[in-house]
Amino acid sequence: MAAKPNASHDEHAARQPLERALLDPLRHYTHYRRGAGGRESPYAGGSSFMERVSESVARGMGTVGFILVSSIVIVVWVLVNGLIPFIGHTVNHILHGGQFDPEPWILLNLIFSAVAFYTGALVIIAQKAQTRTDKANEEASAKHRDELSQMHTQLLQQNVALTTQVHELSQKLTSLVEEVHRATCVTG
Repeated sequence: MAAKPNASHDEHAARQPLERALLDPLRHYTHYRRGAGGRESPYAGGSSFMERVSESVARGMGTVGFILVSSIVIVVWVLVNGLIPFIGHTVNHILHGGQFDPEPWILLNLIFSAVAFYTGALVIIAQKAQTRTDKANEEASAKHRDELSQMHTQLLQQNVALTTQVHELSQKLTSLVEEVHRATCVTG
């Protein structure tokens, strides 16, 4: 009878790390929780001042609102800065056999600059979305690994219990066979 309380205590002691593992599936990734100066950081070991500034700028630039506000500013700038005179001059220039965007090709440079601006902002938005996806995938993987680990531990504990039962039954069977053998030898 004394063996059962010890076995129960051992089972409880074996379950404690599993219970902690289920409560915090990312317990091994504590280096991401607090960075330099106790601040949250997406980088192991924290972020420097310039990394935090660049993260803040990227966080602000990587939004649809930033693209909309910037687009409005660009359109207003172009309209106020002389779109109508530019169109009139360009039409007049084309009618007299000139180019619609003469050297140094300012319109072409404007188009390339706009493409670069929008590409940069959209890349930042996509990177932020990918980061969220990667984080979610890593959390899910950690939970899955912990569940598998718990299941394997439980299966091993069941295997040990079954092996112990098989051993006990084997000993009992051996004892019974010996008793039967003695009984048949004594009567025979």
